[in-house]
Amino acid sequence: YLEEAEMVFADLQRILKPGGSCIVSFTNRFFYEKALSGWVERGMAERARLVTDYFRAAGGFDKIDVRGDGTNVFTQLLSVGGIAGDPFVAVVATKENVPLS
Repeated sequence: YLEEAEMVFADLQRILKPGGSCIVSFTNRFFYEKALSGWVERGMAERARLVTDYFRAAGGFDKIDVRGDGTNVFTQLLSVGGIAGDPFVAVVATKENVPLS
C-alpha cells in the first residue's frame, strides 16, 4: 500500500532511463484497514485517474495510458456478482526520451 505517492512517483521519474516504462496495476481487491481513505473512496476509473495524475505531477512522462477493462461498470458488476474475475487496470507511463544534441 503506497504512502507518500508524490515522492514515490518523483523518484520513479528520476531513476527511469529515457524511454523506460513504469506500470502501476491494481484490481478492485484490497484490505480496507490498510488502504488510504482516498483510495477506498474511489471507484476503478477514479483510481486510474489518480495514478495518471501522480505521473503527470511527477513530470517527464510523455505517454501515459490506462489499460484494462476494470474501469468498465459492466465488468465491475460482473465481478461483484461472482460471474467474472477481478477488474484489472494498469496505468503505463513512459519517460520522455532526451533529445540528442
